[in-house]
Amino acid sequence: MFFLDKNFAIQEVVLTIEYVKYPHTAQNISDALLVILDQWELREKVYIITTDNGANMKKAIKDMNEVSSNIKWQPCAAHTLQLVIGKGLNPIKLLVLRAKRLIDFFLRPKQSERLENIQKRLQNEVDVIRNIIYNLLYLLFNYLNYFYIFNNFYNN
Repeated sequence: MFFLDKNFAIQEVVLTIEYVKYPHTAQNISDALLVILDQWELREKVYIITTDNGANMKKAIKDMNEVSSNIKWQPCAAHTLQLVIGKGLNPIKLLVLRAKRLIDFFLRPKQSERLENIQKRLQNEVDVIRNIIYNLLYLLFNYLNYFYIFNNFYNN
């Protein structure tokens, strides 16, 4: 339970840990909560109860409101945000699953060794291609420089 003290600092206490009768219906939950609030003489001092967005929890608090009109239900913002993000990520679940399978595949020792060998071979090929391009550009700039010098010599 969270509350504000005289200095408006947030305080937290655990009042009790209780067994809630199964199944966890709204009725069973609201009955258990009302008993706890009555034991601690807090029924008239509690104004908001924050829970997840489960239908049973939401209905339990709304049912409590019929017995004690000061008690209101507040959905947990973190839980709501988690649900929104989860639904927003639904379209890419297949992509994530495929990426995980690919990672698992390459984490196997034999496949990891094959991947490493391919990367080394490709790196060598990239180095060769880079050197060829460098040499071609070097030659091209030298020829352009000679052409510039030759052109200026004969046009002056």
